[in-house]
Amino acid sequence: MKRIFAIIISKVIMKLARFLGHNGTNFCGEAAVKIYPDLLEWFSSQVKKGIILVAGTNGKTSVNNMINAILKEAGYSVVCNELGANLDSGIVSAFIGSSDVLGNINADFACLEIDEAVLPKILKFIKPDFIIFTNIFRDQLDRYCEIEMILNKIKTALKDNSGARLIINADDPSLVEMGESVPNLKYYYGMNESMDTTDNHVGADSKNELIKDSIFCRRCGNRLQYERYYYGQLGYYFCRNCGFKRPVPDFCASIEKTPMHLKVSGRDFFRANIFTGFINSYTAYNTLAAVSCAALLDIPTAVIEKGLLGYKPQIGRMEKFFINKPIVFNLVKNPVGFNETLKAIGQDNREKTIAIGINDYVQDGRDVSWLWDTNFEILLDFDDKIIKYIVFGRRRHDMALRLKYAGIQMNKIKLADSPKLAVHYMVSDRSSVAYIFANYSLLFETRSILKRRSKDVSDYHMPSVS
Repeated sequence: MKRIFAIIISKVIMKLARFLGHNGTNFCGEAAVKIYPDLLEWFSSQVKKGIILVAGTNGKTSVNNMINAILKEAGYSVVCNELGANLDSGIVSAFIGSSDVLGNINADFACLEIDEAVLPKILKFIKPDFIIFTNIFRDQLDRYCEIEMILNKIKTALKDNSGARLIINADDPSLVEMGESVPNLKYYYGMNESMDTTDNHVGADSKNELIKDSIFCRRCGNRLQYERYYYGQLGYYFCRNCGFKRPVPDFCASIEKTPMHLKVSGRDFFRANIFTGFINSYTAYNTLAAVSCAALLDIPTAVIEKGLLGYKPQIGRMEKFFINKPIVFNLVKNPVGFNETLKAIGQDNREKTIAIGINDYVQDGRDVSWLWDTNFEILLDFDDKIIKYIVFGRRRHDMALRLKYAGIQMNKIKLADSPKLAVHYMVSDRSSVAYIFANYSLLFETRSILKRRSKDVSDYHMPSVS
């Protein structure tokens, strides 16, 4: 009876939240767990074919939803937290949304994005078939502390979940070392040398060195060397002292530009060509992770390719609106992801306005020192094409100061007291396109303003790092 009561109350809360214009992806789950703490274990036990967890700092929402799209294209029923609510409460909410009032679900798969810090807690209730690890970067230091602490907690949790098969980014030395220390069966994915990025040269410069979160070998402590560098600490790394190095991937990919597609090859003669109109390093990694998982599930190549053609990024993942001009909206939350987003918009040669919204609520991280680790100096490479910088949110003054120290002229920086005013400033100037970035607590409010005013919401999205 307690379980049924928890589900009914949660469904009522979910409907009420949506009626009031909220998503209800966390609060109803929190209420349910308080009434019936074992609800997640009950739901997960009903999944018929498999549970897939996606964890990591950047890319997990995109990877999770790509896999969801592929599974649905293959004809499977799937429980998925598509909006990116990746705490335990959000995962419970995803199950509640797919269940009847008695708590029964009819799902072949559960495909669930998991906050990397919450993963050890989730593994107490869920026994996954696969866990995909995208990358591990420094993120919200006041919540997560340094990545060593997160990795150690994950290692401990995995030792009690040795049946879970791990799909690991081979190009991230932190994840590879973690994988080597646990007994689970592991598969690796990574980029081919033919991948074309602006930062893939041997011996990354000092600016790139500053944003590597793992520059030392986790076996012996010596500095890692790179034959090829992509972004963050991702690349072809090796240690001259102890021999630790990037493993040979089970699945690898290269970017082909004519026509634009991702060429994937892997174990058991697997081959796939994923066509896209826009691709870069972080999109390639996200797509490769999803394809690797689908291949290991024995989903036919044609189904994988078709599923990804129908995939659309989620809310705030390079989402496009039109208010007097094209507007691209994206979630930003840590230095590596922000850097890659800035590089992506640098490819747009139109005159542009950039708006950045930063809050410091719990879900954002109280510590905003990460703004000083973000390489806003990238903006100087195309500052002549930027009409105006608009900053908003509780920490707008911090953001303005950071832009000043990056070398941006103060007469180009405008402060807005609210997201509504930021959008007004953005659509009123003479630029041809606008980019607006916001962290978690500003995401839905800002998007609501954009959606309400948008005259034409396009189906086109740029790929996102998130």
